[in-house]
Amino acid sequence: MKKRFAAALAALLALGALAGCGRKVPPAAPVTLAVASDLHYVGEAIEDGGELFTRVVKEGDGRQLDYIRPITDAFLAQVVQDKPDALILTGDLSFNGEKASHEELAAKLDQVVQAGVPVFVLPGNHDVNNYAASTYLGGERASTDFVTPEEFEEIYKNCGFAAADSRDSASMSYMVKLNGGVWLFMLDTQPYYLNEPGFPYTVGGVVQDGTWTWLEKQLKKCAAAGAVPLAAMHQNLAVHSQRFTTGYRLYDADRLAQLLADYGGQLAFSGHLHPQHIASWQGEGGEQVWDVASGSLAVWPYLSGRVTIDPDGAGHASWDYEAAPTDVTAWAAATGQTDPVFADFSAFGRAQFAINSTSRSADRLAEALGEEDAAAYRRVMGEVNVLYFAGALTRQAAETLKASPDWAVVEQAGSRGVDTSYILSVVNEAEGSQCSLHIDPAA
Repeated sequence: MKKRFAAALAALLALGALAGCGRKVPPAAPVTLAVASDLHYVGEAIEDGGELFTRVVKEGDGRQLDYIRPITDAFLAQVVQDKPDALILTGDLSFNGEKASHEELAAKLDQVVQAGVPVFVLPGNHDVNNYAASTYLGGERASTDFVTPEEFEEIYKNCGFAAADSRDSASMSYMVKLNGGVWLFMLDTQPYYLNEPGFPYTVGGVVQDGTWTWLEKQLKKCAAAGAVPLAAMHQNLAVHSQRFTTGYRLYDADRLAQLLADYGGQLAFSGHLHPQHIASWQGEGGEQVWDVASGSLAVWPYLSGRVTIDPDGAGHASWDYEAAPTDVTAWAAATGQTDPVFADFSAFGRAQFAINSTSRSADRLAEALGEEDAAAYRRVMGEVNVLYFAGALTRQAAETLKASPDWAVVEQAGSRGVDTSYILSVVNEAEGSQCSLHIDPAA
């Protein structure tokens, strides 16, 4: 009884500490946050592990949806152990917006809140009014309940909405004063009102017309208080790849980045792409806002980030960010899991991702190149994906790929009817590691 009372009290204190009803905001101080994106959580009621769902995973885009529940549990257990000041989730919380998936995930997040770590969420393009919401039971895919904006907010009321210091009336955007030096802006950029049965969800994102007025008003207050703004959204603020812009970058990204920069913003978090990548927006006057597009938690190596913000209370701060993999094997050992894949889950997940992320094109490649060359092409593509999504496709790694015997097949494949633009663009854009960032205070 005493343990249950202590847990309940901790939950109330965690919520009360960030409740927006005239509370006393703590003074400026360093803040450490955990950040993740694109969980694509699949609730137990949605699939039965049968042949149908197995095929969905194998023919998908490489997300480890068949193990997303243990991946999520391992990640959240690490968050509770690390005790950051808050956890930020930047959308696509569910596979395809299934109400059952949202409810199950929210229950897990409530446990994190009860453990003393406030959680802040926002919707992604898969999460609300998604007409693709389905169950995969037996051999049949069947439509299931999705959530409306009102239901999303109710389900995740303990994950930011009830704690907001300010709410936007035009969207589910909200602002929370983490302390006197850091204000968090959770921006809902989803046009879910456009979704309909023949157009189940919208990929691109946009700031709602009414949101601009609210956002600038709050940013002015932030600057007047000597605080720095930290923004989070689902779609990207900066260009992370010349190939992936339309539908990935916010349609009004330049306007938003300029507004953030005008009020001292230096960093934003996004997701949506699924690869781990860091890029910056550059203004005409030399302004710069960094955008960390978090890798999908559902994709090997199941990355999440930790950012430490050190504000001075006078509108300046230094920022340090580091992404790290989720150790599912350690969690499995600690919780007595018996599935043999947990013995080295990282190796298992890496191999599965290399295979599953290339399976969509397997038949087409075999027809164009023949079985042997198609296998070589898929090996290169699999390795490119493994490195790119982990934020580890450096220039050196790219050169190593080009020196491999299989690369000759890639160079010849274009003349044999294969679209090689994805591999070539990703490899040619390779730079340094995408897993760390330091930002000095703005001048």
